[in-house]
Amino acid sequence: MQRLAERGSAIGHGKAVRLVPASGAASRMFKALASGNEAAVEQLDAQWERFPFLAAAEATGNCDTPAEKLAAIMDRLGLADMPKGGLPFHKYPGETRTAFEEHMHEWKSTLPGVTSPPVHFTLPEEGRALWKERIEGWATKIGVAVSTSVQHSSTDTMAVGTDGRPFLREDGTPLFRPGGHGALLRNLSDVAQSHPGAFVSIKNIDNVRPTTAHAEVLPWRKALLGLTAELDEARTLAVKALDEGNSRPAELWLGRGIAHPSDPRPDGIEALRSALERPMLVAGMVRNEGEPGGGPFWLRDDEGTLRAQIVESAEMDLGNPRIGNCIAGATHFNPVDLICLMHDTQGVPYDLAEFVDHRRDFLVSKSHAGKPLIGLEHPGLWNGAMGRWNTLFVEVPSRTFAPVKTVFDLLRPAHQA
Repeated sequence: MQRLAERGSAIGHGKAVRLVPASGAASRMFKALASGNEAAVEQLDAQWERFPFLAAAEATGNCDTPAEKLAAIMDRLGLADMPKGGLPFHKYPGETRTAFEEHMHEWKSTLPGVTSPPVHFTLPEEGRALWKERIEGWATKIGVAVSTSVQHSSTDTMAVGTDGRPFLREDGTPLFRPGGHGALLRNLSDVAQSHPGAFVSIKNIDNVRPTTAHAEVLPWRKALLGLTAELDEARTLAVKALDEGNSRPAELWLGRGIAHPSDPRPDGIEALRSALERPMLVAGMVRNEGEPGGGPFWLRDDEGTLRAQIVESAEMDLGNPRIGNCIAGATHFNPVDLICLMHDTQGVPYDLAEFVDHRRDFLVSKSHAGKPLIGLEHPGLWNGAMGRWNTLFVEVPSRTFAPVKTVFDLLRPAHQA
């Protein structure tokens, strides 16, 4: 691991960029409190002094009751319109830092030899200009190059009602809603085009620890980068060998855990070239400790190839006992700690749309104005959107994974600076 971490740390300028999907709303973290959950309100009252946003909330004046404290938080911080990345996450002596800031600090420390390493955040459309300005200000102080984008409205999908007919707004027009994080494939492709030949590190906005924990987590992130660089180099040599009629390096490359051992190997030089010349994902996986979300499985794609895949529970028929048993026996979980290789052996970015498994669109139950609806979501960004990619799973320690799904997760030891 140390050798790979050293290689990852030595990656030079223009060779790696961090992408953080950050359009999720901070208000979701306060859902239990906003609904008046008694246990959540009592916990807020008991733990009030420990929250990193205390100073901002108390700036509104006296906060005597839990309800007043919650109202102060909601009003002062503007949670209704705030992306989760803008919420203060960690409290240090003399300052607090948002998740946006912590991601920039982490990426800066991941690539110590790079001046202004690039970080890209996807933001919600509403309030984008304000948050773009704030992020750029933080980036200047921290020493990273920051860019932002929004989920393209062209990827929105039409919602339907429970009767199967188009869901209509109050004004009679059909409702279109964002097509899930799979719609960010276009944003990812734009990042690849603007940083040709670079590896892209993807992490969720809520999965970031304070700088005091960098010694625990960064060696593993650097190792994932180093492993990706090693695989890229070996792939280039294997394709060169194919040009000379030697298929052995390509077969060995696929045998590193990328191809399923029981699946027939591609037959012939051109078939092997096709197997190698496609995007690749190196994905860190943690031991399954009951967190909700996707995990690593072998799945046969729409081309008939058995591939390592990250599959979400929302994609599965949980009523099927065979699938239920498969999930129950899953040993690992996807923490969204990913390195993407998206260029060919000549350094030219792939057209990522060519490698989507379109069978993996799925339906979700949502609501609008209090009415239930069914939404269609595109194949997930690290799920079906990467369905035809080569993927290698790597086990990483659970300490590298510290998600914040509710406001109380900020009180966990992993988020104490």
